[in-house]
Amino acid sequence: MSLKTQLVRQFVRRLSPQDMLDLAGEAVREWTARMPVEERAAFLGRLVEENLGAALQGLGREERAALMNSLLSLIARHFPLDDVDILGAFADFEGPQTQGSVPGQLR
Repeated sequence: MSLKTQLVRQFVRRLSPQDMLDLAGEAVREWTARMPVEERAAFLGRLVEENLGAALQGLGREERAALMNSLLSLIARHFPLDDVDILGAFADFEGPQTQGSVPGQLR
């Protein structure tokens, strides 16, 4: 791990949630503005894929459902829903396993 990375990690640990949110937003805006458009989707996909599990850790089913419900309207405003293959995206989907759930069973 580089010295710069160590210093940034120590600095980030001391930030308030609002300061971290502001800094993360600024960093993402700056990186994506410099990134070629064809690389941007892959970067954003990796950012979510590699960090979503950690961000959701500790949230229960109800909190996750409330978060998803609040995000759906945001997503709908920013994506061309007429071109999105919703059914295809969920064709091979297996939801999160919860205690007492049976794979393939709807709850």
